[in-house]
Amino acid sequence: MYLPNNRGMFLESLLNYTIQKYFDNNSGLFFKRPVNITPLEKQQHLITKSYFKTKTGCDYYGLYQGYYIEFEAKESTQQKFNLNNLKTHQLQQLASVPNHHGISFIIIYFHYYDRYFILSYQKLIKWIKLMPTKQIPLSYFIENGHELFLVFPNFLDFEPILNQLINYI
Repeated sequence: MYLPNNRGMFLESLLNYTIQKYFDNNSGLFFKRPVNITPLEKQQHLITKSYFKTKTGCDYYGLYQGYYIEFEAKESTQQKFNLNNLKTHQLQQLASVPNHHGISFIIIYFHYYDRYFILSYQKLIKWIKLMPTKQIPLSYFIENGHELFLVFPNFLDFEPILNQLINYI
């Protein structure tokens, strides 16, 4: 599957809908971090050219049952997840959260398999430290992560997994 345009927007759209539902149900308070850009060119109120002002943290952050949560959302059109899709500053941000008793993780959508996974920062860093390759196979996500499922149209329920991750703190 080749998705050159709107890279990563499918998963982000699902997550944006999901976090709004969590807010509406008062079960979690999550936010999508805005992109910090400087517009260079505009056409009819549409930014056509810009650059990033500064590197920001991860895509999403928030509170759940009194715990700080931060996570990065990524998509893969391949059969594996390429760690080059995670930038150094994102890994550093994910690393800092558990140091303050928060929870950090990545959510990956594999287009090839049509499957979603959460992988905790601890399991992610375990792969990075122990494996010589930058490609994480689906099998690692199955064995070490938590699979997510669409429970409504456009609702990717990760609340049960947050409860499990809280128990590991």
